[in-house]
Amino acid sequence: MPRLLVSFSTLFLILMHNAQAQPLTVDPESIVPLPDKFDIEMPAPDVPPGIARFHGAWVGTWHDDRHILVVERVRPDGHANVVFAQADSAFYGMNREWWRDEATIADGVLTMTGFRTFRYAFDGPDRLYLTATLKSGGVTSGTLVRTDVARLAAGDRPIEWPWPGERVSIPHLTVRTPDGARPIMLEATFYPPAGPGPAPLAIFTHGSDIGRNQLRTWSFSTEAHWLRDNGFAVLALMRRGRGRSEGINGEEDFGRDHEGSLIDVSAGIAQAVEDLESAIAYGRKLPGVRPGPVLLAGQSRGGFLAMHYAGLKPSEVMGVVNFSGGWYPYGPVTTPYYANAGRSAAGKVPQLWLYADNDQLYEGALIREYYQAFTAAGGSARFELLHGIPGDGHLLRLYPDRWRPIADQFLATLDLQKR
Repeated sequence: MPRLLVSFSTLFLILMHNAQAQPLTVDPESIVPLPDKFDIEMPAPDVPPGIARFHGAWVGTWHDDRHILVVERVRPDGHANVVFAQADSAFYGMNREWWRDEATIADGVLTMTGFRTFRYAFDGPDRLYLTATLKSGGVTSGTLVRTDVARLAAGDRPIEWPWPGERVSIPHLTVRTPDGARPIMLEATFYPPAGPGPAPLAIFTHGSDIGRNQLRTWSFSTEAHWLRDNGFAVLALMRRGRGRSEGINGEEDFGRDHEGSLIDVSAGIAQAVEDLESAIAYGRKLPGVRPGPVLLAGQSRGGFLAMHYAGLKPSEVMGVVNFSGGWYPYGPVTTPYYANAGRSAAGKVPQLWLYADNDQLYEGALIREYYQAFTAAGGSARFELLHGIPGDGHLLRLYPDRWRPIADQFLATLDLQKR
């Protein structure tokens, strides 16, 4: 009896340990709700193949958050019944939810309309590219891949959700882990060239974020598809301490005087330059990438970094596309960087600067101060100050209908065969 009691006690402790080992909470942004069951109806024989191919379940991302689409039935006339589901998004202030809706399929595109317009088009045999247009005209995008509807209904979810491009890890050229055993790794998303043969490389990188938002990975899917359409392979870089990139973000390590006034931002900028150099070296070795100068593009700090790096190493840069570029909205410390870049890149690197007159981070007077400092020092850039961007003009990159015609013209002037 004592032996049996000991055995039972041991089993009880093991079960309790296993129970305690299970997480009691989960990341709320990992939950995508769905109805209790799907009303799946197989396409009838008279449904055209171009319509029938949308039928089934799809999982992936929308604006880099988790998203599920289930096309329950399709009709020969292109009408479809769908289930739309999305995860929580703290960044966009959106709650997880699902709903049933109607959609239409025409000319290879499934379209849902309402307070947003969703368009799904094939980007491969079992892959959809999604663009969502808000009432304001802003555009976000994503990618979904086909999944088994029965497993989805049973509660199965991907461990690693499909992503708009190929996730890659970039070994840092200068920074190593604390034990010195290996380089820290930077996260990036690679978009191979759309056409045959090698293509020049474009690198797109992000602005600044606050707190836990720094752990969010940006795919820059919309911008990447635009650049691929214009003949580039694309690498979307997350600098150190951002997204899944290792290391510590030191870009906010500002130098201040005794009163706390900002006097120096050079340490953070130097770190960003090191990260970008690592991405350029890695990207040039990727399949389908032509060696030679690269196109640099970015949002906010990423746009500033593109401009700044072109001034440091103009022979390595074929062009710059700067979306709302700036490092910190304080001219006495940051304006000299524009003058230095203009002096170093004078006549060597074509540049396009895209800003909005209602940028809530960089006022119009400061934007013009940056441009005047750059050009007075010898730099040359096409400067576009766009009007009427909804909400915060600092996010003008979300409105491709406003900037893409200008940017397409700019890219057409570049020599993509330059080595």
